[in-house]
Amino acid sequence: MKLEKLTTKDALQLTNLLHIAYESDEKLGIHFAAATISQEEVKKHLLLTPTFGYKYQTGNLISTISVRLPWSENPSPYFLPHIGWVATNPVYKHQGYAKKIIVTTVTKFIKNVLKSPAATLGTAIEHPWLKELYMSLGFVPFEEVRKHSDHKTVYLVKILDRSNLENINDQELKTILYKAGVLKGENNAI
Repeated sequence: MKLEKLTTKDALQLTNLLHIAYESDEKLGIHFAAATISQEEVKKHLLLTPTFGYKYQTGNLISTISVRLPWSENPSPYFLPHIGWVATNPVYKHQGYAKKIIVTTVTKFIKNVLKSPAATLGTAIEHPWLKELYMSLGFVPFEEVRKHSDHKTVYLVKILDRSNLENINDQELKTILYKAGVLKGENNAI
C-alpha cells in the first residue's frame, strides 16, 4: 500500500469516507465541514488542493489527508502548508493509518517536495484525543481561536527546518510562534 494523489475520479469515494469518518465528531457535538461536504465541493477541492490517500489493491480508500497551500483558492490560515481532511474509514481505526498518512505526507510532500520549513493543522480543543495525537507526532500548539460556535480551534505546528522558519517573510506568524514559545531567541521582541 502506498500513498497516492487522489483525483476527481475519487470524489464519490472520498466524500463517503469523509462523511463516515467525521460522523464520530458529530456525535461529540463537534462539527467539521468535511462531515457534510457535498461531492461537488469535494471534486472542486481535489482540483485545487493536493489530496492523498491510502487505498487497498482493490481500490478502496482507507485513509486520506489534504494539504491546503497559502497561495491557493482555499488558502491555509498561515503562510505554511496546512493539513486537513485527515480521515480514516472507521472499519480500519486503531491500525495506525492516520499517523502513517500524516507522517508520510509531512515528510515526502511538505518537506521534500514543497521544501516548507513547517506545516500547520487545526483541531477542536474540545475533541477528547486529537490534540494529543497530533502532539505525539511532533506538532506543537501555538494558537487558539474561536471560529465556530460549537468548538474552539487549536492550531499546531510541526517544525521541519527551524532556521528557515525563523526567516519566513510572515511577521504575524513569527510573532505568534515567538509568543507561544515555539520559536525562541533574539527575535522574541518582534
